[in-house]
Amino acid sequence: MFTRDVLISVVAPAGLAAPAHATITYCNSGCSNSNTGVTFTSFGTTAAGLGDTMTSPITFVSGGLSGTPAIYVDAGTGASFAGYSNATTQNSLQIVGTSLGQTANGTNSGIQVTMPANTYAFAMMISTVSGFGSPWVEIGDRNLSNSNYSIAVPADGTPQFFCIISSTPISSLFLGNLGNFDGKVEIQSFETGGPAPTPEVSTFLLIGTGLVLMRFLRRRQQRRRQTTRLDPVFS
Repeated sequence: MFTRDVLISVVAPAGLAAPAHATITYCNSGCSNSNTGVTFTSFGTTAAGLGDTMTSPITFVSGGLSGTPAIYVDAGTGASFAGYSNATTQNSLQIVGTSLGQTANGTNSGIQVTMPANTYAFAMMISTVSGFGSPWVEIGDRNLSNSNYSIAVPADGTPQFFCIISSTPISSLFLGNLGNFDGKVEIQSFETGGPAPTPEVSTFLLIGTGLVLMRFLRRRQQRRRQTTRLDPVFS
């Protein structure tokens, strides 16, 4: 009985760390779902249910470009951006003011973003280098045909807000065009968020050990009381 109680005391806290089923909420420029009105200003608050810290939105500078073909690596977050003229052929990116844009467009062209570790949320302002666009966002690969997320960029290139908040880590995303006629995609700023802090294994062990010790001391005290009641009293 004691052994079973000890196991329950140790294992029960560990059960609190069981991962939740993956859920994703998102918002684009239409924001027709529960995230209506989300912007960079309120994104940190919106993502606070899953994230404890949000990075400052990235504004792109030419110093972040490196390599051939050029990719962009943000020194602050470690996020990296690579351009593709189609889903498999990598090509360079360009800095347009303080934005990051494609140098070539076409079917399945786009920008892949590799996230820093423990990214559970991201937001970005999306536009086009010139002209209108209907870019799609795919999570985890570059197969835009599987994507459920689309953005409509008007002919004047007005930036559109887009974010995703997930209960599991997001490793990468691909922002790109399904057709040949959309303008080159452009990311004007980008922000990421990390997970809420969770107790470490050592914390669970400490809690479990404390519970075991409390149970042991309580039983020991109960036995002493029983022994005292049973002992004969000599005068």
